[in-house]
Amino acid sequence: MAFGWMTALKIIPWGSVLESAPHIVRAAKQLFSAVKTDSSGFSAEPSPFGDEGTLSLDKLNKRTRLIEAKIVELSNEQKSSAALIKSLAEQNALIVDAIDVFRVRVRILLIVCVLLIAILCGLILWLAMNK
Repeated sequence: MAFGWMTALKIIPWGSVLESAPHIVRAAKQLFSAVKTDSSGFSAEPSPFGDEGTLSLDKLNKRTRLIEAKIVELSNEQKSSAALIKSLAEQNALIVDAIDVFRVRVRILLIVCVLLIAILCGLILWLAMNK
């Protein structure tokens, strides 16, 4: 079983995988650093209401700007996540294609081995009859 995996790993286009790896690592770091960032003050001021229970227009405007900024930030994170997922899917497709090529090669090799064994058996029988 290990021999099959080693052979499959040998036919993977590692040049393409290695070429894409730095881009994926950068995108993943950006994605995770964006997720780790502070929530833009949402927890510091949970309510737009003033101390006396009335609605403060300044606090409401500030809260609206924070929410809009957070929406833009989440949209950017979603776009970068989609790009990262697309890149990973493309690499996965390359690996699947390489494994399909490997399966075809193994079938061809199996057929050739069976034919060689049949020819060898025939040759041995022919030599045994001619002695």
